[in-house]
Amino acid sequence: MSEKSNSVTASTSADYLIGYEWILDYFKQAQKECPKGVGLKKDSKAKGSYITLQFKLGDKRVNKTCGCYLTMQGITDALRKTHLVASALKSFSSEIQFLSWYDDVILEKNVAKNDLITFGDAVAKVEKEYWDGRTKRRQQRDRSSISQQYSWRCVYGDYFKLLPENKTVNLVDVLSVVNSKKPGTKCFKNCLCAMRKLAETIGNVDLLCKLKEIDGTQVEFRDDLQTLSVDDFLKLRDDALNVPPNDKRYNLESRRRWLWVFSMQLIYGFRVHEVFAILNIDQSFKTKDGVTIPPLSESSNKKMIAVVGDKTLLETTTKTGYRLCVPMVAPTHPDLIEHLEIKSGKPPEICSLSKNPNTISKAYAQRARDALTRWGKNLSQTHALRHLANLNGQMAGMS
Repeated sequence: MSEKSNSVTASTSADYLIGYEWILDYFKQAQKECPKGVGLKKDSKAKGSYITLQFKLGDKRVNKTCGCYLTMQGITDALRKTHLVASALKSFSSEIQFLSWYDDVILEKNVAKNDLITFGDAVAKVEKEYWDGRTKRRQQRDRSSISQQYSWRCVYGDYFKLLPENKTVNLVDVLSVVNSKKPGTKCFKNCLCAMRKLAETIGNVDLLCKLKEIDGTQVEFRDDLQTLSVDDFLKLRDDALNVPPNDKRYNLESRRRWLWVFSMQLIYGFRVHEVFAILNIDQSFKTKDGVTIPPLSESSNKKMIAVVGDKTLLETTTKTGYRLCVPMVAPTHPDLIEHLEIKSGKPPEICSLSKNPNTISKAYAQRARDALTRWGKNLSQTHALRHLANLNGQMAGMS
C-alpha cells in the first residue's frame, strides 16, 4: 500500500508539530518557495527572532532586514517580499536606485505610520490577514468553514471583543484585557498571544516589545483528567447495554451506537468528531493512487484500516485532516475488535439546527458527554479513551 497509515510526510508533517516547531517547519517550507536568487534567513536579537533576505547585489551577496518577525504571518510577508526583490533586481540598473526602492517598498521607511489606529481597525487588519492566510496544514482558509470560524473566535475573537473598539490602540487597555486573565493559565497565555499578534500586525513595535516582556508561560493545568482501563470500559459497556429490552425509559439502539463511537476511540484513538468522518464504515474507499481500502464492516477485512476524511457529516473539518488509521489493540485483549462489535456498528445520526459555529463545532463532543452523563457511569471525558488507545498502541509496540 503506497499510502502509509502511520508515516509522516512533507504534506502531513505540520499535523504533528506544535508551537515553535510548527513555525520552523513553515519557515523551511517558505525557504523552498523563494524565487531564484533570493533567500530567507532567520536571525535572533535581544528583542526576538527576525527574518532577513539574502540576495546578490553587485558582486557580493548581502543579508538585509525585511521588517518581518519569525511568526507565521511574518514568514508569509517575508516570502511575498522575496518575489518583490527578485523582480526589482531585474528592473534596476543602479544599486542606489535599488536600495532606495528597498527602503520605500520593503522596509516602508518613508511611509507615514498612523499611530492613531483604533482597536476596531486593528482587529479588522488581523482578521483580514487571518482569512487571507493558511491553516497549519497549509490550506487556504475559508470564511464559510464552520470550524475555521470557530477557530478564529477561540484564538482571537474572544479576546479582541474585550477591547474598546472605538478607542485608539494603547498599552493601558491592552494590559487591562491581558490582566483580566489569571497569570499562568492557558487563557492568560492565549490572550497574551492574541494581543502580541495585534501589535505585530499594525507594526506597533513599542507595544509589541512591552507585551514580549510579559511571561505567558502556562504553569497551571487541569487536575481532573479521567483515566480508565480496558476492563473498566468493557464493564461500562456491559452495564450500559444491560437494560430491559422493552423498557421505554431506555433507547437501547442509541446506546449501542454511542458505545460504538466510544469503542472506535478506544481502538483507533480518534477524537469524537473524527468517528463521524470515517469514509469506509460500510463501503470501500479508493485512495488517490488507486489503492482500495475495504469497508470496516467486511467480514474478511483483517487489517481494519479506517479512512478519516477532511470533513464530518456536519461539514466541520477534522483536526488532522484526511488520513489512514490502523487499530491499536492491547496485547492483553487481542479479541477487542470482535468483543466491541466494531464490524457491525455505526454512529448515531446527529443533526444541528443551529447556525452558530460554536454550537455546530462542539455538537459531537457535547452529545457524547451528554450520553455518558445520562448513563451515570463515572466517565464524562471522552479523551480518556484516546489516551487509553495510545497506551494500548505502545504496549503493542507501535510508535
